Amino acid sequence: MAVSVSRRITMTRPLEEALFQHFIHQKLEIAYAINKPFPFFEGLRDNNFITDTLYRESLEACRNLVPVSRVVYNILTKPEEQLKCEFLLLKAYCHPQSSFFAETPRNIQDYGEPFKEAMWLDLVKERLTERVYTVAWFLRDMRLIFRNHQMFYKASDFGQIGLDLEAEFEKDLKKMFTVHEAR
Repeated sequence: MAVSVSRRITMTRPLEEALFQHFIHQKLEIAYAINKPFPFFEGLRDNNFITDTLYRESLEACRNLVPVSRVVYNILTKPEEQLKCEFLLLKAYCHPQSSFFAETPRNIQDYGEPFKEAMWLDLVKERLTERVYTVAWFLRDMRLIFRNHQMFYKASDFGQIGLDLEAEFEKDLKKMFTVHEAR
């Protein structure tokens, strides 16, 4: 009689980082190991690793004779970018002062000129969950949170809270992405 033993692995920060780095280094080999789109693409779609749109675009690329390995590599690059954005958002939520930036601003009706758009962490989270973000759009929305806060509270000491969170976010961003975009 076989006994099944269930193992639980506690995901620590160093383990998470090691697994992520392993994924990044093995991404090309993974891409070359996939010879046919089925059932790989379906598995990614069914488990919500890719959107229906990316699924359809990937199948179309294969039909247009783009090598399967190239399509798989592109897919793996997009979950990688999603994970980086999710991690940056998580780090922002972990900041001691993040609760002020989490929900719809209570004083949103006071936002007028020069505010064109209000933004908050929960809305960024919702958009990440829906997988509608590119990295550039994610960064734009995160920076919009800080810019709005700075403009709204520029004449008060309360503005420093936004500056602190922004500085922490930018520091984490530089660690996470090797390519730095100009502001």
